[in-house]
Amino acid sequence: MLKSLLIKNFALIDSLEIEFSKGLNIITGETGAGKSVIVGALLMALGERASAELIREGEKKAVIEAIFNLSKKSNINIILTDNEIDTNDDLIIRRELSDKGSSRCFINDSPVNVNILKKIGDLLVDFHGQHDHQLLLNKDSHITLLDSLTNIESIKEEYFLLYSELIDKIKKLSELKKNESLLKSKIDSFKFELNEIDRINPKDEEEQVLEQELNIIQNSEILHNLTNELNLVLSDDENSAYSQLSKAEKILQKLVKIESKFKEYSDELEKSSVIINEIIKFANDYLTNIQFDQQRIEAIRERLLLLSGLRKKYGTYNAIFERISYLENELNLIANFDEEIAALEKEILNLKKLAGEKAHLISSKRKECSIQLDKSVIQTLKTLGIENSVFRTLISQKEIDNDHLLRQTDISVIIKGRVYLARADGIDDVEFFISTNKGETPKPLTNVASGGEISRVMLALKSIVAKSDNMPILVFDEIDIGISGRIAQKVGTTMKDLSRNHQIISITHLPQIAALGDRNIRVEKETSHDRTIIKSSIISEKEKVKEIARLLSGEKITETSLETASELINYK
Repeated sequence: MLKSLLIKNFALIDSLEIEFSKGLNIITGETGAGKSVIVGALLMALGERASAELIREGEKKAVIEAIFNLSKKSNINIILTDNEIDTNDDLIIRRELSDKGSSRCFINDSPVNVNILKKIGDLLVDFHGQHDHQLLLNKDSHITLLDSLTNIESIKEEYFLLYSELIDKIKKLSELKKNESLLKSKIDSFKFELNEIDRINPKDEEEQVLEQELNIIQNSEILHNLTNELNLVLSDDENSAYSQLSKAEKILQKLVKIESKFKEYSDELEKSSVIINEIIKFANDYLTNIQFDQQRIEAIRERLLLLSGLRKKYGTYNAIFERISYLENELNLIANFDEEIAALEKEILNLKKLAGEKAHLISSKRKECSIQLDKSVIQTLKTLGIENSVFRTLISQKEIDNDHLLRQTDISVIIKGRVYLARADGIDDVEFFISTNKGETPKPLTNVASGGEISRVMLALKSIVAKSDNMPILVFDEIDIGISGRIAQKVGTTMKDLSRNHQIISITHLPQIAALGDRNIRVEKETSHDRTIIKSSIISEKEKVKEIARLLSGEKITETSLETASELINYK
């Protein structure tokens, strides 16, 4: 449950703190007093979009802090643990909004991103705004409401993966067929280009190897002279480096026999002799093989010219090899076009059947749930003053005689050999039908219900959904639009019953609903230091009678309105 809400420098609020109770919390006040501002602050704390324009004029920062009491079994604790946030009995959410437009979010003093707040908010609070009942006038919302009562999320995810893959394959097939004639028209140019590259037959790093070889041949005379000179210095006569080292090595060997300290240096000199001997051998071999070959020079230059032309045409060697791969793939595709199309069509057919199995299961689950939903809505509407209602959830599918008649953007699946139009959420069209008068045939809810009836149907659905998903907190911002009198009292009773298992925060102008509050909070505007501010106060049991009387008769409270207020408060 929401224990308290602290708001600072938000809209017309300078500083305001509200403590909430279990059960039914009622917020009342004049139109424009700022009741919805308080609800807006709560929603912002739970991850709704924030704007710097919401900061109180003249202030640098707005702060909203909401403290919730959590059940130890709450799924929110899993989110906290996964994000390495301390878990306590109290969940403290704080959001700070700067005048620069940035915001910072904290949970139990640990910084988090706004997506975490949104995720937690979706598990904590179900919000019904002033115009949300109009959602029922949009048929597309009906399937969402039904699915919120049906335990099919995992099946829907499995279906959606198949549906997405099906879309990808259909797009690929469409592009393949579209490109078929274009590719076939390019077959000659593709073959010519590939043959041109194949004639040259470039090898990886070939150009660098040839340039190195060319450099060696062109400088063969210099290389011969220098190598010969190196050989002379190292080994030609008794004064050569090798001869002198050999003499020094023999002297060191004699010294070692007398003084062992020379052993290390004798070994090092021996290693040097070995290295010099290896250099001499390499130089002799090199002198034997080195030669100036004009024909080889010309051959290398011609080869380099061909390779350079290819590189300039394609940019890099990698690009040449990528082009070879592309041309080979395209030519192979053209050669096997019919087989490729047949293989794709087979994959698509299989995916349509697999997706169809999941869609059929989803549809069956929806039908099962709709039967119970219809009964629950009728029963709840009875408590809300619609005695003879008939509520029906119509679930239909669009069967297709010929798959080829589909628009290009349409997707179909196959169920037991029959083809159905499919969407991302399955094959079903869901629409609510209602009759609120005895003897009348149910008609689409979008066509026949009055404003007051729509509000009650929405409350009925919200009640049923809340009981199903154990949503701990329900916030209603004037769900009672379009009702009054006896019906308002029935709506209040329904909300009161709902509050036995859920905390409810409700903004209302109706005394029949306000009278049933476990905690009543009054919101009003005041002027302080030539500035308008929003204030709130918890109404005591004694003051509650006057507040309900005010809702009944306006600012001028009469004995009659006080008596009626007492009756409403004591209504069972």
